Amino acid sequence: MTDWPSVFAVYRTVFVRDDEVVQGVLHAALSQGHPDVVALLDGWDGAHFIHPTDRGTEITLIRRIRERRAERWWLHLLLALITLATTTAAGSYFVGRNPFDMAFLPVGPFAAPFPRRIDFAELLPGLVFSIPLLGVLLGHELGHYRLARRYGMDVSPPYFIPAPHWLNIIGTFGAFIRLRSVVVNRIVLFDVGVAGPVASFVLSLPLAIWGLMLSRPLPELVEGAPARYAVLFGRQPIWIGDSLLFSLLDWIFAGDGGFLILHPLAFAGWLGLFVTALNLFPLSQLDGGHILFALFGEKQRYAGILFVLLLFGMGFLWWGWWMWAALILLLSRGSIGHPPVFDPEVPVTGRRKALGLAAIVVFILTFVPIPLSF
Repeated sequence: MTDWPSVFAVYRTVFVRDDEVVQGVLHAALSQGHPDVVALLDGWDGAHFIHPTDRGTEITLIRRIRERRAERWWLHLLLALITLATTTAAGSYFVGRNPFDMAFLPVGPFAAPFPRRIDFAELLPGLVFSIPLLGVLLGHELGHYRLARRYGMDVSPPYFIPAPHWLNIIGTFGAFIRLRSVVVNRIVLFDVGVAGPVASFVLSLPLAIWGLMLSRPLPELVEGAPARYAVLFGRQPIWIGDSLLFSLLDWIFAGDGGFLILHPLAFAGWLGLFVTALNLFPLSQLDGGHILFALFGEKQRYAGILFVLLLFGMGFLWWGWWMWAALILLLSRGSIGHPPVFDPEVPVTGRRKALGLAAIVVFILTFVPIPLSF
């Protein structure tokens, strides 16, 4: 490999977690396409970044210096299978089936429900809901995972979070990945952060469209109904709120101005869009916070503060926003501002900046002020 001193003047070499980061300025006589520069970058077994600065063309090299830890694939697969079971159970109720003979086990002052018998003929129709929903959740997390691995980062496979349908009507609390490497600059932060919402948005759109075309319209709104849409959980209607985008899709593919019972496929698409909006909240550890920090740096903190105040205000419309605000602040240890990246000077420009602005528009279009009413 070409010697570094012949290509650029190194001003910093540091080791962060399991990574080595080398930064320097390209010699003035060399261009990015010079054979020695190309040879250096081709011979580097990691990621690299080149960008102009006031002191010249800066090169950042980053590579992993320790082997990645062995993943517990059995755990990820087990959680995925359990989540498939719980979401399928929830889906069976959305298609009007009742697969369980339930009993209640006394636990102190409470009674814990548990199934005494499972009718698999009643359970399996719930796959029409569970498979599309898990496909969206998996696509979202794999978007993050793929971009992180492209940059050589240590990242876990997705963890699914199952939930019984009597605790959460959709059978899951979502999924997440763990990023265990340093985020070297705002370009990496942006690429990894935006990949998840892009994937879930793209996957959710056809589900919502197809599901709306399968949904059952009624000529008149139900008297006293708090929303235009509902799903039936068993025989219990659950009212579903509207977003600008879902309302537009409804108008194009299903709308007749009346009341609509959403097909489970439409509900899976609605949930996918809703999850996209939740992840685009402009708060520290969420995708929206990553995107805004990558685009605007420390100004993200002001957007985060305003949004938390908005959530507390909107809690008077739907109490769940208070729960979400408290949960997010708990997980981020009260921090609204985004933690710094290793090199914050590398800007996000061009197509990335346009994509970031598009993500903000997607958030506006998919946000639901009152998601659920019972």
